[in-house]
Amino acid sequence: MTSSPDSTLHILIVEDNRTQAEYLRHLLEKKGHQVTVANNGYEAIERIQEKKPDIILTDVMMPDMDGYTLCKTVKKDEKSSDIPIILVTHLYSPVDVIKGLEAGADNFIIKPYDPEYIFSRIASIMQAKEHPKNEESYQPLDVVFSSEVHTIASSRMQILNILLSTYETAVKNNSELQVAHERLHYTNAQLQKLIEDLEQTNESLHLKNLERGRLETALHTATEKIETLSAALRQITNTQVKQSADLLAECDENRPDSSETVKDAYHLMKNAVTTLLNTQSYIRSGSGQRTWQPARNLIHSAITTIRTQAIRYENLIPEDIEVYVDSCLGTIMTDIVLALQDPSLKAGEIRFSFHVTENGYSLFLENDGQGIPESDKERIFSVEEGLNILPPLYLVREVLKMSGLTIAETGVPGHGTRYEIAIPEGSIRFASDITRP
Repeated sequence: MTSSPDSTLHILIVEDNRTQAEYLRHLLEKKGHQVTVANNGYEAIERIQEKKPDIILTDVMMPDMDGYTLCKTVKKDEKSSDIPIILVTHLYSPVDVIKGLEAGADNFIIKPYDPEYIFSRIASIMQAKEHPKNEESYQPLDVVFSSEVHTIASSRMQILNILLSTYETAVKNNSELQVAHERLHYTNAQLQKLIEDLEQTNESLHLKNLERGRLETALHTATEKIETLSAALRQITNTQVKQSADLLAECDENRPDSSETVKDAYHLMKNAVTTLLNTQSYIRSGSGQRTWQPARNLIHSAITTIRTQAIRYENLIPEDIEVYVDSCLGTIMTDIVLALQDPSLKAGEIRFSFHVTENGYSLFLENDGQGIPESDKERIFSVEEGLNILPPLYLVREVLKMSGLTIAETGVPGHGTRYEIAIPEGSIRFASDITRP
């Protein structure tokens, strides 16, 4: 049968996949061709015997009889040997090409395919069929590939068509690979950008979480300070201020001891005001920068602020001792000195000295009074008991803690009160050791 490439063809499709077969049928019938479908190689041979097709499109991978075997069978039969056969396959390797040539196939179509590619293959094969064949016989050629011998008896035209088809497929695949590579490169760039954005977001979130943590800590500290200050202010109001008011209310101009009562009330009021002013140090503690301050000067300022004529003060701290503390430590020293001035004593002595201890250094602030019982040494610094003492020693301990210092009562009961302020090694220096410019 002689057909032009544009004429209606009878095409036999051999495909065990029903969906693929119907898809090919739809494409070819839409182009105007007559299509017959066989589900396997044996059924295809029956269809060929019933009505010889113009061209066969057969899948390679089929059960019982694959596409290569079907191609060989058709090409060996003189009645059907002139039917062009196109192998349709997912496979694409040199071995597949050689097997196709060995089977006598006329061309390849690689899945997945587009309709125009199928139509061009059919058209090129049918156009080549219109040319008269050279009756020259071709001797089979043995080709060794991958340690196997393949006998190829295809014509030069068949070999050329398959090689051109193979080259065209390789170019097409290479182009698709290049496009895929460019898309992958673009996707990688986008992914990298997303990763960088994510890292920036994570860093920003981390900083926000840190800031939130700092704010929560500051809020917690501020809340504790407010609660402590509220208790301290209530205690000051209910003790010194109230006691002063009560003493003044009891004064009688006709009573000879009224002047002493007024003096006692005055001292209570003075101490209360001093304590209230020094309580501001607790509010400011931790917010200012630490500085190196002469320890002797801190004590001297405290004595000057609340000096009482009946008490003798002895400052034995060397002049070259400097401590690295919060700027509000001076007012805290005032509170400690105030605590040492026992109002029940009309006279006495307060001493200030510096000592080297096993754990570092300490400042001793002590009087010659009755001292504090062992059972009360820690209670005076507790929240419950410390706020009932004027000045409130609980606040004193908290402010010292802000500078890394600790305070404890280490005196001997019956031999005076002694407040020992422990200073870590990194928070003290000797001015005489500092090299001056």
